[in-house]
Amino acid sequence: MSLRVISHLNSPPVVAIAGVATIAGLPFLDAALSSSASLSVLKALNVAAFATNVVAVSVPGRLDGQQDTEMRKGSLNPTKPNAGKPNEESALLDESSSSAYFLNRSRTLVNPSGWAFAIWGPIYLGEAAFVAAQLFASDATSIATLLPAVTAPFVAANLFQSLWCASFRPSYGVGWKKYVSVAMLAGTAYSLSSVHAGGCALMAANSTIPSYLLLPMTVHFGWTTAATLVNLNGSLSADDSTSPTTLTAMGHSSALLATALGAGLTIAQSAPAYGLTLAWALAACADGMTKRIPARSSVEEESLSKAANVQRKLCLAGSTLCAAAAAYAAVI
Repeated sequence: MSLRVISHLNSPPVVAIAGVATIAGLPFLDAALSSSASLSVLKALNVAAFATNVVAVSVPGRLDGQQDTEMRKGSLNPTKPNAGKPNEESALLDESSSSAYFLNRSRTLVNPSGWAFAIWGPIYLGEAAFVAAQLFASDATSIATLLPAVTAPFVAANLFQSLWCASFRPSYGVGWKKYVSVAMLAGTAYSLSSVHAGGCALMAANSTIPSYLLLPMTVHFGWTTAATLVNLNGSLSADDSTSPTTLTAMGHSSALLATALGAGLTIAQSAPAYGLTLAWALAACADGMTKRIPARSSVEEESLSKAANVQRKLCLAGSTLCAAAAAYAAVI
C-alpha cells in the first residue's frame, strides 16, 4: 500500500474510530492472548506491532518534524522570534498549514526544550532490543514467561503510537480534530501502564524474571505520560480564543499532575525509571519556560510571561520530587 493511499485513509474520523476500537478491544485481546495464544503468535504480534510503529514514525509531515526543520534553519530561534530571511516564508507561520502550531508554541506553558526529545532514541532502541530478544527466546526463558502478560497492551501501545503519528499533523489543526492526537497519546500511555502493571505483577510472583526486561516500556510509559500533557496544552493553546487564564490554569495543573503521577506511581510500584523519566520531562519543561517564544499580543504576553515564571518553578520542584521518589524507590 503506497503512502498516497495511506494519506487518503488518514482522516480524523477514521483515526478516532481506530483509537476507540483499539481501547475497546484491548481487554478481549488481553484475555485471549494471556490464556491460550502460543508463544509464536505472541512473538509475531509484538514484531508486527513494533514494525508498524517504526513505519508510522518514519512518515514525514508531522508537526514536530516541521518544528525541527525550522529550528535547524534558525526560523524558530526562541531568543530571536523574527529570525530568518525577511522574504522567507516559515512553514510554521503559514496560515494554511500550521499557524495554529506556532500559536501553541508561543502560548503554552508546557513546552519542553528540544533536548528532552533525545529520550526517543533509548526508548526505540530498548524496545527494538526487547522485540528482537523475544523473537529468539525459547519457551524456558524469562522473557517468554513475560510475554503472555504484556503482549496485548504492548501491541495496543504501538497501535496508539502509530495513530498519534497519523494525527499530529497540520490537517488536524482545527476544532475537535486537534485533540485526536492527545487521545492517541493518552491511549499509548494507558496501554504502557498496563504493560508495566502486568509485568510487575508477574515479577512479584516469579522472582526469576529480571526487571530490566520492562525498562524500555517503563521509560516509554513515563515519557508518554508527560507527552500527553504537553500535547493537551499545545492543542488548547492553538485555539486563539482560549484565554491566558485558562492556559495558565491548565499549565500549572499539568505540572502538578505530572509531579503527583511521577512521585506517586514511582513509590507505589517501585519504579525508579518511571520517576526519573518524569523528572527529565519536568526539567525540560522548566528549561523550556526560559526559551519560550513571546505571544503576539503584548497584553496576553504580560500575563503569560508572569505565569511562565511560576510554571518554571513548579516544574523544577516537580522534577526534584520525582527524582527523589526514584532514589527512594531504588533503595527500598
